Amino acid sequence: MNFTKNQRFISTLSHVAVWVVLILVPLMVQMRYDEINIRHMSRTWLMLFGLGVAFYANYSFAIDRFLYKKRYFYFIIFNVILFIVLRYIDGLINWAIDAALNFKPHMMDRRATTAWDVVRLYNNIIFYALGVGASLGLRYVTRVAEIDADRKRLQHEKLETEVNLLKYQLQPHFFFNTLNNIYSLIGQAPNDAQKAVHSLSKMMRYILYDNTAHHIALKSELEFITNFVRLKKLSLGDNVHIEFNLPEETYNFTLPPLLLIPLVENAFKHGVILGEESTIKCDVKVTPTALEFCIENTINNTQNNEDRSHSGIGLQNLKRLLDLQYHDTYKFEHGADKSGQIYIAKLVLPNNTIA
Repeated sequence: MNFTKNQRFISTLSHVAVWVVLILVPLMVQMRYDEINIRHMSRTWLMLFGLGVAFYANYSFAIDRFLYKKRYFYFIIFNVILFIVLRYIDGLINWAIDAALNFKPHMMDRRATTAWDVVRLYNNIIFYALGVGASLGLRYVTRVAEIDADRKRLQHEKLETEVNLLKYQLQPHFFFNTLNNIYSLIGQAPNDAQKAVHSLSKMMRYILYDNTAHHIALKSELEFITNFVRLKKLSLGDNVHIEFNLPEETYNFTLPPLLLIPLVENAFKHGVILGEESTIKCDVKVTPTALEFCIENTINNTQNNEDRSHSGIGLQNLKRLLDLQYHDTYKFEHGADKSGQIYIAKLVLPNNTIA
């Protein structure tokens, strides 16, 4: 959880204050009598101990690990096992306290003792359920506060992030080279030059006007990528094999603007080997609930290690934007395959979901 230092201090202080009150209340109730019943006090504190363990085990571990990942069965099994362990510890400590106090119920009290055991089991279940419930409630409130803080931070950082992305994705030399290629086409293939100018103008319109919304249609993003690839081909030879498989149906899928272009730009930057056979392949699959974007390219071994790392500002900004927008609901994997010759980047996003 992303707490500041002051928030962390206040949170810790609040927890300590609550537990001090919970521990002192039973003691203050007992002080009303002439003599404090140590056996009764120990049983009450043991139930509070179980409540505390249930609360922090779920708040700090089980909710994030199981519940938020929809692994409900494991969440239930975790709590059942934890309750059994706590019951076993409770029995051992109570037995030790009874032995220390030399407490032995009479035969006539055994039936009453059995009844009290049932009551104590019921109380333990109630206290454990209270601990789990309190952890769920507080964790939910905390998660909502974190999401709200992230969204506010995103509003302040969105412009800076997009500017940095554009600096990397659409560097000036790209437009310069594109214009030179168009210029050379004017005399040789006027129709191709006209199409290239049209593609470039559509890209500029998308950058300047169409991507100002928080989320844009996937169809628009794919059209932008198509124009980008079409213009890139103007400066590439026949030895570069490009294959883009884009879906016809996008199911009204939306995503942050310019989210996918860093992966495409990286594939061209690191996958094209001058004078050698190179391959860039992209597959995009869309369902009503998810988008799967996978792009692969040959690895240019002539570049230095830093250039081949695929960890430049483009992917750094992409990862940052994904964390802000989707939190832990997306999957992003990238790296060389087993042969070491092909680099694969795969991104899976939920449909129109902000965690």
